[in-house]
Amino acid sequence: MGSSGTHPHADMPSSDQLAGLILEKQPAHQELYLETHRLVLDAVPELHYSVDLHDATIGYGARQFGYDGWGMAALAPHKGWVSLILFRGAVLDDPDGLLEGTGALVRHVKLRSLEDLMARRDSLARLLATAAGTA
Repeated sequence: MGSSGTHPHADMPSSDQLAGLILEKQPAHQELYLETHRLVLDAVPELHYSVDLHDATIGYGARQFGYDGWGMAALAPHKGWVSLILFRGAVLDDPDGLLEGTGALVRHVKLRSLEDLMARRDSLARLLATAAGTA
């Protein structure tokens, strides 16, 4: 277990550990959160990740990709959705128009259901692979 600021983190937690954490934090999104996590790992194999044990946000690539120390992406559960955040999303080619946000660099995709994730799966995988390649 590591720590970032005041929040404890767990490096490379198992799927069972993530399932328990999301069940505690946002139980309505357990399946969506876990399936989105699997998609990230399928799109970018051998990706390093760490989860914030306070809010269940998973950070991807912080030790692999520079991005000013932020890593490549994050997965954050919210009350009404799960956000897949791409830290350099503003510079990615997004032909399917999935990315939302107006920040200088950061963009996100709000996923509200498992069906929503499945419908966007291929496009999200391409965005993630592109994000990993721009490090």
